[in-house]
Amino acid sequence: MKEDWKRVLLKATNATLMHDRAFLAYHPTGKFQDCSVIVYKDNAPVAVFSAHREGKLVYSHKGLSFGGLIHTPCSFNQKLECYNSLLRHFDSLEVNSLQIKETPSIYDVNHDESTAYIMHLAQAEIIQMELSLAIKLPLRVTNKGRKANIKQANLAKLEIIESKDPDLFWEELLLPNLDNRYNKKPTHSKEEMVFLMKKFPQNIRQFNVYKENQVLAGATVYFTPNCLHTQYLASNKQGRDQHALDALIQYLCENFAGKRQFLDFGHSNENQGLNINRSLFKWKESFGASSIVHRHYQVPVRGWKSLDNLYNYSI
Repeated sequence: MKEDWKRVLLKATNATLMHDRAFLAYHPTGKFQDCSVIVYKDNAPVAVFSAHREGKLVYSHKGLSFGGLIHTPCSFNQKLECYNSLLRHFDSLEVNSLQIKETPSIYDVNHDESTAYIMHLAQAEIIQMELSLAIKLPLRVTNKGRKANIKQANLAKLEIIESKDPDLFWEELLLPNLDNRYNKKPTHSKEEMVFLMKKFPQNIRQFNVYKENQVLAGATVYFTPNCLHTQYLASNKQGRDQHALDALIQYLCENFAGKRQFLDFGHSNENQGLNINRSLFKWKESFGASSIVHRHYQVPVRGWKSLDNLYNYSI
């Protein structure tokens, strides 16, 4: 199973590092009752589905930001067949429904959005939505205030250095920032991030901003074939005064514009998508970022019957 899973990810058009089986290894053993699936066509693996089971529900996936079907290049009909097979499989296991966190279309090299239509056909319900913001590279800032901040940051002679260790960023910036400003903790512990960075050194990278050897800001960045995603961003007061994050966002956009299509800030939602942190949203939007919808579906496994009927109509 492991080798076939890897074969799919190597060819997939919408895979991220989170869909690698090794990524989930940072969770404690036994936390999830795994029921992940590989879909085959003519004895060749063509799609994978990260999932775990809780009673009559299957989730894709509580341990990941994004789930759903990760597939090799395919036509709409082939993707439809994969979802049909998936729903039939879980129906045979007496599951009632699947909860799927759709992988946003910006992570697909073809920007394919057919999953939303297939979910509609299968009578899925959208149970949660978040509104993410992403910059279409290269960076094009039109907001006057943001342009002025970037100019000031460039004049401040800040130094941006990549680090193999997230410790300084975690202890000096991220934990104090989340605690003092939002009364929150990061999704990952420092130890978990150290583990993941060692496991995926090309996909999870740490960038810090310095002024005279003092750290001012930083970003933990996930790299996927089509996007770079700022998993964590933080700065201290001196960093905010000198617009260190402005300099860092500009640096990331300029250095990776030829290799990636988007810089994804992620969402600014609270309360399961029903509220938006306005100031955080406006800050991201001021870089010229556009809105990307992230949908969570609950789809009945018997929805395969509706998929079967797609072409069964008369004029």
